[in-house]
Amino acid sequence: MIPAHRGPLVRTVASTVLVAIAVIASMHALTLVIDPGPWLTVGTTGVVLVSATSALVRYFLIRNAVDRAAVRRAAGQGPSADRAADRASGSASFVATAAGAVVAFWFLLARYGGPGQRFEPFVGPDALDRVLERFRQATETMSTQVAPVGPDEAISMVAVGGTLLVLLVVDSLAGARMPGFAGIPLLLLWTPPLTLIGEVPWGVFAVSVTAMLLLLTVDPTGVTPGRHAGSDSAAVRRAQRFRSWITAATAAAVAAASLGVATGTASLPALAGSWSQLISTPSDTVELSSELDMRQPLSARSDSTVLRYTVPEDTSVGPLRVMTLTAFDGVQTHRNAPTGGLAEFDRSTLLAPPGEGASGESRRIAIEIGQLTGVELPLPLEPRSVDADGDWAYDAIRDEVRGSEGTQPGSAYRVDIVDRQLTPDLLRSVPTSGDPRSAGYTEVPDTEHRADIARYAEQIAGDAPTRFDAVVALQNHLRSGAGFVYDPDADYRGSSDTVWDFLQDKEGYCTQYALSMMIMARTLDIPARIGVGWLPGRPDGQGGYRVTGQDSHAWPEIYFPSVGWVRFEPTPQVQTGPLPAYANPDAGSLPSTAPSASRAPEVPSQQPTQAAEESDPAATAGTSAGDDVSDRTLPGWTWVVAGVLALGVLGGAAWLLLRRRTEPEVLDPELAWSRVLALLAEQDVRLGPSVTLRQAPAFIADEVRARTGTPLPDDVTERLTALADATEQERYARHSTPPTAAELEELTTALTAALAEVLTPAR
Repeated sequence: MIPAHRGPLVRTVASTVLVAIAVIASMHALTLVIDPGPWLTVGTTGVVLVSATSALVRYFLIRNAVDRAAVRRAAGQGPSADRAADRASGSASFVATAAGAVVAFWFLLARYGGPGQRFEPFVGPDALDRVLERFRQATETMSTQVAPVGPDEAISMVAVGGTLLVLLVVDSLAGARMPGFAGIPLLLLWTPPLTLIGEVPWGVFAVSVTAMLLLLTVDPTGVTPGRHAGSDSAAVRRAQRFRSWITAATAAAVAAASLGVATGTASLPALAGSWSQLISTPSDTVELSSELDMRQPLSARSDSTVLRYTVPEDTSVGPLRVMTLTAFDGVQTHRNAPTGGLAEFDRSTLLAPPGEGASGESRRIAIEIGQLTGVELPLPLEPRSVDADGDWAYDAIRDEVRGSEGTQPGSAYRVDIVDRQLTPDLLRSVPTSGDPRSAGYTEVPDTEHRADIARYAEQIAGDAPTRFDAVVALQNHLRSGAGFVYDPDADYRGSSDTVWDFLQDKEGYCTQYALSMMIMARTLDIPARIGVGWLPGRPDGQGGYRVTGQDSHAWPEIYFPSVGWVRFEPTPQVQTGPLPAYANPDAGSLPSTAPSASRAPEVPSQQPTQAAEESDPAATAGTSAGDDVSDRTLPGWTWVVAGVLALGVLGGAAWLLLRRRTEPEVLDPELAWSRVLALLAEQDVRLGPSVTLRQAPAFIADEVRARTGTPLPDDVTERLTALADATEQERYARHSTPPTAAELEELTTALTAALAEVLTPAR
């Protein structure tokens, strides 16, 4: 709540602090699309440095303009002095923003342009080249990965650079005395989480909006910078204070309302979860198709909630499968594989195809259907028992639970899963006899490049000692080798052999990855099929997880006799998270004649829990092999420099404030008039809010007559009228020539002495 008549130091510091708080808070909105990490500390440091630079430059320029305006007022050039001060304020904002931009550019080069992990204060052309290269890497990551992405060096640089750019724009608008527009650029930091995730953390919203509302109280438009506290009448100052309190109260109310709405919606089942649900269409249902077409780009997927589920703590669920697909003609999958017939079951029946061994304790999952339609029930991949109302039956060959009525929104069921405790050693030791060949799991479509695909697969995994090693080699090749890139817009509609073209173009989404691995495995005489369902989703803030249409997924499953069908994941980690522990890449790495350069950096898992995966060093890698730097915070000595700089800024501000208070006050008509009004107020003579300057002398004369019984002396009335006229001219005249400071001092001294003499006997 900084009144308009405060000096430039107070207003500059207040404006800078509020802008910095709003930008830092808005930067935290990016944590929904970029995993939190040291980049937050780097971004905060950059905001502080740039803000301090801009504030210092702005203050010195405005202070210089105020001093010049005071000299011009003393010379009788009041209005022109005010206009010059206004112009100087605008140019000060531009120069201060330019200085902040220079510091921001240097900070990015010093932090992200170094050859390694060091902060290099002395930058050069090489630093600029490295920054441009990291920007290129970041654009590639953003075009190939899904949120949230890992905070590698390139992504961190873009996040910090974007934050500093927004800071410069907001600070420039605030410095140019346009606080009403200053909050708009903050939306640039809110846009990624709003468009990709559909929400912004309530804390970010509350803090940012509160800071921007408080900014309105710092420097209202139309107030000349540097006007002294006594330059405005008591009524004007009361109105300013009232406006400041109202704005501050509004800011507090917005923050409290944000907290209340966030807490209330989280506690209501109908509103719990993402803010995006509040604007989604409730009747928008989702249904998975049994026909996966390799030619089509990935169509837009619904944001509707497919299902919600809760699991015990430290429980890894993995994908929830809806159906399995076997037949593939080279372009599309078909549901023409034989079934095992539908068998009734109850809650005590363990649903598992032949060979699905189970051991260990069971874990219960409670699932509630959202906007999902279909005849199949979403289930975990491991052996399980199902407790669901309805006419559900089990198909052992397809490993599906189906019913005539299908899933209904709002219906709930429970699943107890039993871990097979799969390990690389177990899967390596499984014999290859006993494969279910009758189901067509090794059939390969007779396409133009069938032989080429077989040779391709042979080069990658033909020398593998076991089926497991061969499958992992295929998986690794597609997932992180040979330059394959996740691209939901991949279009193969003109292709005559989609698998072969995908292996050559190396761009696609889960359908291309899964079907290509299935076909390559079959060319090696390894039984394979496709699982279709949902990735594990995201926490819903209520102790459970929410799965949306965005989480639809397909993956290959490989058959191991005596173990059963086992999921592998060739789709890059940017979409699926880390591999299951049993599919450890290091366990099946084999030399390959194909290129092995990785393009897509890995990101942390989107799965609910990864207790088993976290034990796998390969699954927790944070960056690709192509990135030899990691995002670390600034070195210790930079914090010392920042501390010294902060102390210098604070010391300089204190010295300037002390110096400002000791400077002589330059008298102008407004200040002289306020002195007279202050004296009258001490004698209980107060002008009403409707009394104008022209009416003031007559009003004061009437009040004096009423109190003393004698009229106001003519010479006092003349002085009072002269001072009121001078004040009116300064306030409203286009051009005026006010009295000099010496003349005003003489007039004010004589007038206040005469009024005090006249009014004192009346007390």
